Amino acid sequence: MKLKERVLIPVKQYPKFNFVGKILGPQGNTIKRLQEETGAKISVLGKGSMRDKAKEEELRKGGDPKYAHLNMDLHVFIEVFGPPCEAYALMAHAMEEVKKFLV
Repeated sequence: MKLKERVLIPVKQYPKFNFVGKILGPQGNTIKRLQEETGAKISVLGKGSMRDKAKEEELRKGGDPKYAHLNMDLHVFIEVFGPPCEAYALMAHAMEEVKKFLV
């Protein structure tokens, strides 16, 4: 079973805070550690998720379905695979861990 969930990042409430940097961590170590701990695939997507703003804008206007997430608000995308019971438990744990970085 495959579960997907989007956790919105509160950029509008905290416009000056660097959520992407906090979630990714130095050289992506924090997000890698989160993925290993939770057993979920975690990625930061949405408007403002790319470092190069000009390239982000270009890709957003390109209309490629792969970059459709750039039209959405900034969010953390969590994906979990496994038997139904286990998948829901993994998703709950992953969401709990990710939300610690958003407050």
